[in-house]
Parts: sequence; structure tokens; C-alpha cells
Amino acid sequence: MDLTNILKYQEADAKLFQVEQKLKNSPTKKKANDLLQLAKKAQATSNRLEQEANEILKEIENVKANYEQNKKSLDSLVSKDIDSLSEEGLDKILVLKNKIQNNLNSLEKMLQKCAETINLTLSEFNKTKKAYEEAKAEYLKCKAKIDEEDKALQPERERLQKELNALEKSVEKNVLAEYKKRRAEMFPVIVPLEGEKFCGHCRMEIAMIAVSKLKDLGYITCEHCKRLVYKS
Repeated sequence: MDLTNILKYQEADAKLFQVEQKLKNSPTKKKANDLLQLAKKAQATSNRLEQEANEILKEIENVKANYEQNKKSLDSLVSKDIDSLSEEGLDKILVLKNKIQNNLNSLEKMLQKCAETINLTLSEFNKTKKAYEEAKAEYLKCKAKIDEEDKALQPERERLQKELNALEKSVEKNVLAEYKKRRAEMFPVIVPLEGEKFCGHCRMEIAMIAVSKLKDLGYITCEHCKRLVYKS
């Protein structure tokens, strides 16, 4: 199989690949990606802090509910005529009173701890929010610059694409299909055989049974890097 036309096609495609890489490896794009990751991390931290705050509030509500329940029981007993209460009844009042006092002490400690935790959480949340807003603002600036870079390269991309479209007509359809299938993941797509059995890209040895098919097929697929290999 004559691969002259597909090799000419790849030679022209290399120019388009360089343009694509210029945009892909742009320092602005790298910075934008870093800022995007920073914003995502800040957002995840904010979600975690919000969840922690909700758990603290639930804990406070549980202590309050327990305290109110015991207080109602005590009020109910205290409202009775103490003189008519038995010794057992007085003991119950004393036990409930001690229990409520313990709950009140626990609640006070809990509130103090929660206040400290909430202050720390709020401080961290504000820092995270500020970091997120700053990252977002900087990201939008980078994105605008990337759009400008992309717009500046668009005419050259269109010119090269027209050139490739014209060259496609001379390339066998099955070869072009194999080329395009790999193009999105690798470049170059087609490489020469080095020596008698080595891939011209990854330099890995190709099985001789595969190499023996080169004469009939015109090209084979490297089992290591998946590129199309031909014998020059």
C-alpha cells in the first residue's frame, strides 16, 4: 500500500498540531486550570464547614430538648404540695433537680465549646470564601485572555484545516479513518519502522509476526503506543 498521500497529510497536520499545542500549553491556560482547581477546593471546604455547622446546631438542639423535658418533669412535681409528698417523691424531685443541673452544666459547656468552634469555623469560612472569590475573579481574567489567544489563532487554524480538507481527497478512506481515530489521542499518528523491528516513536520492539505483515498491509499497529508503523 502506498502511504505517500497520508504522510503528506500528516506533514500538513503537524502544523495544525503545533498551533493546537501552542494554545494548550499557554501559561495563561495553565494558570486558569490551577485557579479552577483552587476554586473547586475552596468550594469543597465551604461545603464541609457548612455540614459541620449543621451538626453543631443539631447537637445543641438535642441538649436543649433533653433539658426542657427534665425541667417539665420537675415543674410538674414541684407544683404538687410538698407536704403531701412521700419521702420517695422528695427523692425523685432531688434526683431530677440534680439531673437538670447536670444537663444545664453540660449545656453551658456545650454552648461555650460550640461558640469557640463556630468562631473558628466562621473565620475559616470567611478565608475560604475570600480565596474562592479571588480565584474566581482571576480565573475570569485568564479565560478572557485565553479567548483572545484562541481568536488570534483561529485564522491560521482555519487555513490549515482547509489545506487538510483538500488533502483528504487523495487519501484512502480506510487509512484516513484509522488516522483520525488515533489523532485525538496522539501525534504523530504514523511513524516509520526503525531497524528491522522497532517502533519509530516508542522504540519498543514489535513482534516479528506483526512486522512480517508490513509488506502486504502497508502499515501495522504498534502494540505498545498504538501508532501506525510503516516501513520507509
